[in-house]
Amino acid sequence: MRFRPTETGGELLRAGADPNAQVNWLTAEQSNSSLTIGDRVMLKLFRRLAEGEHPEAEMSRYLTAAGFTHAPPLLGDIVQVCSEGHSRTLAVALGFVRNQGDAWSWTLDHLTRALDNLVPTSSEFELSDCEAISGAIGRRLGEMHLALGRETSDQAFAPEHADDKVAEGWAQKTEQRLDKAFAAIEQIRDWANDSDRDRAATLLNRRAQICGAINTHARSGVGSLTTRIHGDFHLGQVLVASGDVFIIDFEGEPATPIKERRAKTSPLRDVAGLIRSIDYAGAALIEGKGVGAAPVDEKQRNRLIAEFRARATRAFLKEYGTARGVIAGAQERALLELFLIEKAAYEIHYEAANRPTWIGVPLAGLLRLTERILEKAHT
Repeated sequence: MRFRPTETGGELLRAGADPNAQVNWLTAEQSNSSLTIGDRVMLKLFRRLAEGEHPEAEMSRYLTAAGFTHAPPLLGDIVQVCSEGHSRTLAVALGFVRNQGDAWSWTLDHLTRALDNLVPTSSEFELSDCEAISGAIGRRLGEMHLALGRETSDQAFAPEHADDKVAEGWAQKTEQRLDKAFAAIEQIRDWANDSDRDRAATLLNRRAQICGAINTHARSGVGSLTTRIHGDFHLGQVLVASGDVFIIDFEGEPATPIKERRAKTSPLRDVAGLIRSIDYAGAALIEGKGVGAAPVDEKQRNRLIAEFRARATRAFLKEYGTARGVIAGAQERALLELFLIEKAAYEIHYEAANRPTWIGVPLAGLLRLTERILEKAHT
Protein backbone atom coordinates (compact mmCIF):
# COMPACT_ATOMS: atom_id res chain seq x y z
CA MET A 1 0.00 0.00 0.00
CA ARG A 2 1.44 3.37 -1.00
CA PHE A 3 0.11 6.71 0.21
CA ARG A 4 1.29 9.33 -2.28
CA PRO A 5 0.68 13.02 -1.51
CA THR A 6 1.13 15.51 -4.32
CA GLU A 7 3.69 18.27 -4.00
CA THR A 8 1.02 20.80 -3.06
CA GLY A 9 -1.30 18.40 -1.22
CA GLY A 10 0.95 17.27 1.63
CA GLU A 11 0.28 20.28 3.84
CA LEU A 12 -3.49 20.11 3.42
CA LEU A 13 -3.48 16.38 4.12
CA ARG A 14 -1.51 16.88 7.31
CA ALA A 15 -3.98 19.57 8.37
CA GLY A 16 -6.85 17.23 7.56
CA ALA A 17 -5.29 14.57 9.77
CA ASP A 18 -6.57 16.41 12.88
CA PRO A 19 -8.08 13.61 15.03
CA ASN A 20 -10.87 16.00 16.03
CA ALA A 21 -11.85 16.81 12.44
CA GLN A 22 -15.45 15.95 11.62
CA VAL A 23 -15.88 13.07 9.17
CA ASN A 24 -19.04 12.96 7.04
CA TRP A 25 -19.99 10.16 4.69
CA LEU A 26 -21.65 11.36 1.48
CA THR A 27 -24.69 9.41 0.34
CA ALA A 28 -24.96 10.65 -3.26
CA GLU A 29 -22.29 8.37 -4.77
CA GLN A 30 -23.28 5.17 -6.54
CA SER A 31 -20.10 3.59 -7.90
CA ASN A 32 -17.84 4.98 -5.16
CA SER A 33 -17.89 5.85 -1.48
CA SER A 34 -16.90 9.38 -0.49
CA LEU A 35 -16.33 11.19 2.78
CA THR A 36 -15.25 14.65 3.81
CA ILE A 37 -12.69 15.32 6.54
CA GLY A 38 -13.29 18.67 8.15
CA ASP A 39 -13.69 21.38 5.53
CA ARG A 40 -10.42 20.62 3.74
CA VAL A 41 -10.33 17.12 2.28
CA MET A 42 -12.66 14.80 0.37
CA LEU A 43 -11.60 11.16 0.21
CA LYS A 44 -13.08 9.06 -2.59
CA LEU A 45 -12.86 5.26 -2.24
CA PHE A 46 -13.22 3.22 -5.41
CA ARG A 47 -15.33 0.08 -5.23
CA ARG A 48 -14.42 -1.21 -8.68
CA LEU A 49 -10.68 -1.75 -8.84
CA ALA A 50 -8.73 -2.10 -12.08
CA GLU A 51 -5.06 -2.32 -12.94
CA GLY A 52 -3.32 0.71 -14.31
CA GLU A 53 -3.45 4.46 -13.93
CA HIS A 54 -6.88 5.54 -12.71
CA PRO A 55 -8.36 8.40 -14.78
CA GLU A 56 -9.68 10.23 -11.70
CA ALA A 57 -6.20 10.56 -10.17
CA GLU A 58 -4.52 11.07 -13.54
CA MET A 59 -6.88 13.80 -14.76
CA SER A 60 -6.98 15.59 -11.41
CA ARG A 61 -3.18 15.54 -11.16
CA TYR A 62 -2.76 16.92 -14.68
CA LEU A 63 -5.40 19.65 -14.33
CA THR A 64 -4.01 20.70 -10.96
CA ALA A 65 -0.50 21.02 -12.45
CA ALA A 66 -1.93 22.87 -15.48
CA GLY A 67 -3.40 25.53 -13.19
CA PHE A 68 -7.05 24.73 -13.87
CA THR A 69 -8.67 26.01 -10.67
CA HIS A 70 -12.28 25.03 -11.26
CA ALA A 71 -11.88 21.37 -10.36
CA PRO A 72 -10.98 20.07 -6.90
CA PRO A 73 -7.15 19.86 -6.66
CA LEU A 74 -5.60 16.43 -6.25
CA LEU A 75 -3.96 16.15 -2.82
CA GLY A 76 -2.81 12.55 -3.16
CA ASP A 77 -3.84 8.98 -3.85
CA ILE A 78 -3.64 5.52 -2.32
CA VAL A 79 -2.46 2.69 -4.55
CA GLN A 80 -1.94 -1.02 -4.11
CA VAL A 81 1.19 -2.38 -5.82
CA CYS A 82 1.50 -6.13 -6.27
CA SER A 83 4.74 -8.09 -6.44
CA GLU A 84 4.64 -8.06 -10.27
CA GLY A 85 4.64 -4.28 -10.23
CA HIS A 86 1.02 -3.80 -11.33
CA SER A 87 -0.87 -1.11 -9.42
CA ARG A 88 -4.50 -0.41 -8.57
CA THR A 89 -5.81 2.90 -7.29
CA LEU A 90 -7.84 2.42 -4.12
CA ALA A 91 -8.67 6.04 -3.29
CA VAL A 92 -7.95 9.67 -4.10
CA ALA A 93 -7.80 12.66 -1.77
CA LEU A 94 -9.15 15.89 -3.25
CA GLY A 95 -9.50 19.44 -2.02
CA PHE A 96 -12.91 20.13 -0.47
CA VAL A 97 -15.10 22.63 -2.36
CA ARG A 98 -17.83 24.51 -0.49
CA ASN A 99 -20.91 24.41 -2.68
CA GLN A 100 -24.67 24.71 -2.96
CA GLY A 101 -25.11 21.25 -4.43
CA ASP A 102 -24.64 19.74 -7.87
CA ALA A 103 -25.97 21.54 -10.93
CA TRP A 104 -28.68 18.92 -11.53
CA SER A 105 -30.35 19.44 -8.14
CA TRP A 106 -29.67 23.18 -8.26
CA THR A 107 -31.31 23.48 -11.70
CA LEU A 108 -34.38 21.47 -10.68
CA ASP A 109 -34.82 23.60 -7.56
CA HIS A 110 -34.73 26.79 -9.64
CA LEU A 111 -37.08 25.40 -12.29
CA THR A 112 -39.51 24.34 -9.56
CA ARG A 113 -39.38 27.85 -8.11
CA ALA A 114 -40.02 29.31 -11.56
CA LEU A 115 -43.08 27.07 -11.87
CA ASP A 116 -44.39 28.04 -8.47
CA ASN A 117 -43.96 31.75 -9.26
CA LEU A 118 -45.78 31.60 -12.59
CA VAL A 119 -48.51 34.16 -13.07
CA PRO A 120 -51.41 32.55 -14.99
CA THR A 121 -51.77 35.55 -17.32
CA SER A 122 -48.05 35.95 -18.03
CA SER A 123 -45.79 34.25 -20.54
CA GLU A 124 -42.57 35.53 -18.91
CA PHE A 125 -40.39 33.06 -16.99
CA GLU A 126 -37.65 33.82 -14.47
CA LEU A 127 -34.78 31.80 -15.91
CA SER A 128 -31.87 34.23 -15.64
CA ASP A 129 -30.16 32.26 -12.84
CA CYS A 130 -30.39 29.00 -14.80
CA GLU A 131 -29.08 30.77 -17.88
CA ALA A 132 -26.15 32.22 -15.91
CA ILE A 133 -25.14 28.87 -14.40
CA SER A 134 -25.40 27.14 -17.79
CA GLY A 135 -23.11 29.81 -19.18
CA ALA A 136 -20.67 29.31 -16.30
CA ILE A 137 -20.60 25.57 -17.02
CA GLY A 138 -19.80 26.27 -20.67
CA ARG A 139 -17.05 28.72 -19.70
CA ARG A 140 -15.35 26.34 -17.25
CA LEU A 141 -15.68 23.34 -19.58
CA GLY A 142 -14.15 25.42 -22.38
CA GLU A 143 -11.26 26.44 -20.12
CA MET A 144 -10.73 22.82 -19.10
CA HIS A 145 -10.69 21.65 -22.71
CA LEU A 146 -8.26 24.46 -23.53
CA ALA A 147 -5.90 23.19 -20.80
CA LEU A 148 -6.23 19.61 -22.06
CA GLY A 149 -5.52 20.75 -25.62
CA ARG A 150 -2.13 22.32 -24.89
CA GLU A 151 1.03 20.74 -26.26
CA THR A 152 2.82 18.63 -23.65
CA SER A 153 5.58 16.05 -23.41
CA ASP A 154 3.25 13.82 -21.39
CA GLN A 155 2.09 11.37 -24.06
CA ALA A 156 -0.99 10.43 -22.05
CA PHE A 157 -2.22 14.02 -22.57
CA ALA A 158 -0.50 15.19 -25.76
CA PRO A 159 -3.26 16.30 -28.17
CA GLU A 160 -3.67 14.51 -31.49
CA HIS A 161 -5.82 14.84 -34.58
CA ALA A 162 -8.45 12.43 -35.81
CA ASP A 163 -7.59 10.45 -38.94
CA ASP A 164 -9.85 8.34 -41.16
CA LYS A 165 -9.62 5.37 -38.78
CA VAL A 166 -10.71 7.45 -35.78
CA ALA A 167 -13.63 8.95 -37.70
CA GLU A 168 -14.67 5.49 -38.86
CA GLY A 169 -14.60 4.33 -35.24
CA TRP A 170 -16.90 7.18 -34.23
CA ALA A 171 -19.36 6.22 -36.95
CA GLN A 172 -19.27 2.53 -35.98
CA LYS A 173 -19.87 3.26 -32.31
CA THR A 174 -22.81 5.51 -33.12
CA GLU A 175 -24.29 2.91 -35.47
CA GLN A 176 -23.90 0.21 -32.81
CA ARG A 177 -25.72 2.31 -30.25
CA LEU A 178 -28.45 3.14 -32.76
CA ASP A 179 -28.88 -0.57 -33.57
CA LYS A 180 -29.37 -1.29 -29.86
CA ALA A 181 -31.81 1.61 -29.57
CA PHE A 182 -33.88 0.49 -32.55
CA ALA A 183 -33.90 -3.09 -31.29
CA ALA A 184 -35.16 -1.88 -27.91
CA ILE A 185 -37.88 0.20 -29.56
CA GLU A 186 -39.07 -2.76 -31.63
CA GLN A 187 -39.46 -4.84 -28.46
CA ILE A 188 -41.88 -2.39 -26.84
CA ARG A 189 -45.49 -3.45 -27.21
CA ASP A 190 -47.29 -1.25 -24.69
CA TRP A 191 -46.39 2.41 -25.07
CA ALA A 192 -47.14 4.82 -22.24
CA ASN A 193 -48.68 7.31 -24.68
CA ASP A 194 -49.42 7.81 -28.37
CA SER A 195 -46.78 10.53 -28.78
CA ASP A 196 -43.91 8.19 -27.84
CA ARG A 197 -45.25 5.45 -30.09
CA ASP A 198 -45.53 7.86 -33.03
CA ARG A 199 -42.00 9.21 -32.44
CA ALA A 200 -40.63 5.68 -32.33
CA ALA A 201 -42.40 4.76 -35.58
CA THR A 202 -41.05 7.87 -37.31
CA LEU A 203 -37.50 7.11 -36.21
CA LEU A 204 -37.74 3.51 -37.37
CA ASN A 205 -38.99 4.67 -40.79
CA ARG A 206 -36.00 7.03 -41.10
CA ARG A 207 -33.44 4.46 -40.02
CA ALA A 208 -31.59 4.30 -43.36
CA GLN A 209 -31.49 8.10 -43.69
CA ILE A 210 -30.14 8.49 -40.16
CA CYS A 211 -27.40 5.93 -40.76
CA GLY A 212 -26.40 7.74 -43.95
CA ALA A 213 -26.16 11.03 -42.04
CA ILE A 214 -23.97 9.36 -39.40
CA ASN A 215 -21.29 8.41 -41.91
CA THR A 216 -21.29 11.90 -43.43
CA HIS A 217 -21.04 13.58 -40.04
CA ALA A 218 -18.27 11.25 -38.86
CA ARG A 219 -16.16 12.02 -41.94
CA SER A 220 -16.39 15.72 -41.09
CA GLY A 221 -14.35 14.94 -37.99
CA VAL A 222 -11.20 14.00 -39.91
CA GLY A 223 -8.46 16.39 -38.85
CA SER A 224 -10.29 17.58 -35.73
CA LEU A 225 -8.57 17.76 -32.34
CA THR A 226 -8.63 14.77 -30.00
CA THR A 227 -7.62 15.08 -26.34
CA ARG A 228 -8.36 13.62 -22.95
CA ILE A 229 -11.87 14.61 -21.86
CA HIS A 230 -14.13 14.29 -18.83
CA GLY A 231 -15.92 11.35 -20.43
CA ASP A 232 -19.12 11.32 -18.37
CA PHE A 233 -20.13 14.97 -18.33
CA HIS A 234 -23.59 16.03 -17.20
CA LEU A 235 -25.20 18.41 -14.70
CA GLY A 236 -24.59 15.98 -11.84
CA GLN A 237 -20.82 16.29 -12.44
CA VAL A 238 -20.79 20.00 -11.68
CA LEU A 239 -20.87 21.75 -8.30
CA VAL A 240 -22.51 25.18 -8.02
CA ALA A 241 -20.49 27.48 -5.77
CA SER A 242 -21.30 31.16 -5.18
CA GLY A 243 -22.51 31.83 -8.71
CA ASP A 244 -19.69 29.84 -10.29
CA VAL A 245 -19.13 26.13 -10.94
CA PHE A 246 -16.55 23.40 -10.33
CA ILE A 247 -16.19 20.28 -12.47
CA ILE A 248 -15.88 17.00 -10.56
CA ASP A 249 -15.67 13.20 -11.01
CA PHE A 250 -13.07 12.55 -13.72
CA GLU A 251 -13.21 8.76 -13.65
CA GLY A 252 -15.36 8.47 -16.80
CA GLU A 253 -18.15 5.92 -17.17
CA PRO A 254 -17.47 3.41 -14.34
CA ALA A 255 -18.63 0.40 -16.38
CA THR A 256 -16.24 1.22 -19.23
CA PRO A 257 -12.74 -0.37 -19.25
CA ILE A 258 -9.94 1.84 -17.93
CA LYS A 259 -8.15 1.81 -21.30
CA GLU A 260 -11.21 3.23 -23.06
CA ARG A 261 -11.77 5.85 -20.36
CA ARG A 262 -8.17 7.06 -20.78
CA ALA A 263 -8.38 7.24 -24.57
CA LYS A 264 -8.25 10.56 -26.40
CA THR A 265 -11.35 11.60 -28.28
CA SER A 266 -13.24 14.70 -29.35
CA PRO A 267 -13.96 17.28 -26.60
CA LEU A 268 -17.37 17.65 -28.20
CA ARG A 269 -18.41 14.43 -26.49
CA ASP A 270 -18.46 16.36 -23.21
CA VAL A 271 -20.45 19.14 -24.88
CA ALA A 272 -23.03 16.64 -26.14
CA GLY A 273 -23.34 15.10 -22.68
CA LEU A 274 -24.22 18.42 -21.06
CA ILE A 275 -26.74 19.36 -23.77
CA ARG A 276 -28.52 16.05 -23.28
CA SER A 277 -28.48 16.63 -19.50
CA ILE A 278 -30.21 20.00 -19.98
CA ASP A 279 -32.88 18.16 -21.98
CA TYR A 280 -33.37 15.71 -19.12
CA ALA A 281 -33.60 18.49 -16.53
CA GLY A 282 -36.58 19.92 -18.37
CA ALA A 283 -38.18 16.48 -18.61
CA ALA A 284 -37.81 15.97 -14.86
CA LEU A 285 -40.52 18.57 -14.32
CA ILE A 286 -42.96 16.54 -16.39
CA GLU A 287 -42.03 13.29 -14.68
CA GLY A 288 -42.76 14.76 -11.27
CA LYS A 289 -39.17 14.97 -10.10
CA GLY A 290 -39.22 18.71 -9.78
CA VAL A 291 -42.84 19.82 -9.67
CA GLY A 292 -43.79 22.39 -7.06
CA ALA A 293 -46.85 22.40 -4.84
CA ALA A 294 -48.84 24.99 -6.76
CA PRO A 295 -51.06 23.78 -9.63
CA VAL A 296 -49.61 24.76 -13.00
CA ASP A 297 -51.22 25.01 -16.40
CA GLU A 298 -49.74 22.29 -18.62
CA LYS A 299 -49.23 24.62 -21.58
CA GLN A 300 -47.38 27.13 -19.40
CA ARG A 301 -45.23 24.38 -17.96
CA ASN A 302 -44.32 23.12 -21.41
CA ARG A 303 -43.46 26.65 -22.55
CA LEU A 304 -41.25 27.06 -19.49
CA ILE A 305 -39.43 23.80 -20.25
CA ALA A 306 -38.95 24.72 -23.92
CA GLU A 307 -37.62 28.17 -23.03
CA PHE A 308 -35.32 26.75 -20.35
CA ARG A 309 -33.83 24.21 -22.76
CA ALA A 310 -33.29 26.82 -25.47
CA ARG A 311 -31.81 29.53 -23.24
CA ALA A 312 -29.65 27.18 -21.15
CA THR A 313 -28.24 25.42 -24.22
CA ARG A 314 -27.59 28.70 -26.02
CA ALA A 315 -25.80 30.22 -22.98
CA PHE A 316 -23.74 27.04 -22.48
CA LEU A 317 -22.59 26.87 -26.11
CA LYS A 318 -21.88 30.60 -26.35
CA GLU A 319 -19.65 30.67 -23.26
CA TYR A 320 -18.00 27.38 -24.22
CA GLY A 321 -16.99 28.71 -27.63
CA THR A 322 -15.75 31.99 -26.16
CA ALA A 323 -13.63 30.21 -23.53
CA ARG A 324 -12.04 27.90 -26.09
CA GLY A 325 -11.57 30.74 -28.55
CA VAL A 326 -13.25 28.70 -31.25
CA ILE A 327 -16.07 29.78 -33.55
CA ALA A 328 -18.11 26.68 -34.36
CA GLY A 329 -17.97 26.02 -38.08
CA ALA A 330 -19.82 23.46 -40.16
CA GLN A 331 -17.30 20.74 -39.27
CA GLU A 332 -17.63 21.22 -35.52
CA ARG A 333 -21.44 21.49 -35.68
CA ALA A 334 -21.69 18.24 -37.66
CA LEU A 335 -19.42 16.43 -35.22
CA LEU A 336 -21.44 17.69 -32.26
CA GLU A 337 -24.61 16.40 -33.93
CA LEU A 338 -22.95 13.00 -34.36
CA PHE A 339 -22.19 12.74 -30.64
CA LEU A 340 -25.69 13.97 -29.75
CA ILE A 341 -27.14 11.13 -31.87
CA GLU A 342 -24.82 8.64 -30.17
CA LYS A 343 -25.77 9.92 -26.71
CA ALA A 344 -29.52 9.92 -27.39
CA ALA A 345 -29.32 6.39 -28.84
CA TYR A 346 -27.55 5.18 -25.71
CA GLU A 347 -30.24 6.83 -23.57
CA ILE A 348 -33.05 5.12 -25.50
CA HIS A 349 -31.49 1.71 -24.92
CA TYR A 350 -30.85 2.50 -21.24
CA GLU A 351 -34.36 3.84 -20.57
CA ALA A 352 -36.04 0.92 -22.33
CA ALA A 353 -34.17 -1.49 -20.05
CA ASN A 354 -34.32 0.46 -16.79
CA ARG A 355 -36.89 3.30 -16.81
CA PRO A 356 -39.45 2.74 -19.59
CA THR A 357 -41.53 5.74 -18.50
CA TRP A 358 -38.59 8.03 -19.33
CA ILE A 359 -38.00 6.74 -22.87
CA GLY A 360 -39.93 9.65 -24.32
CA VAL A 361 -37.13 12.06 -23.37
CA PRO A 362 -34.39 10.61 -25.62
CA LEU A 363 -36.98 9.67 -28.28
CA ALA A 364 -38.09 13.29 -28.57
CA GLY A 365 -34.49 14.50 -28.45
CA LEU A 366 -33.33 12.14 -31.18
CA LEU A 367 -36.33 12.96 -33.37
CA ARG A 368 -35.74 16.72 -33.09
CA LEU A 369 -32.08 16.24 -33.91
CA THR A 370 -32.61 13.98 -36.91
CA GLU A 371 -35.36 16.22 -38.29
CA ARG A 372 -32.93 19.15 -38.20
CA ILE A 373 -30.15 17.13 -39.82
CA LEU A 374 -32.31 15.68 -42.58
CA GLU A 375 -33.89 19.05 -43.28
CA LYS A 376 -30.43 20.59 -43.79
CA ALA A 377 -29.48 17.70 -46.07
CA HIS A 378 -32.38 18.56 -48.42
CA THR A 379 -31.70 22.31 -48.56
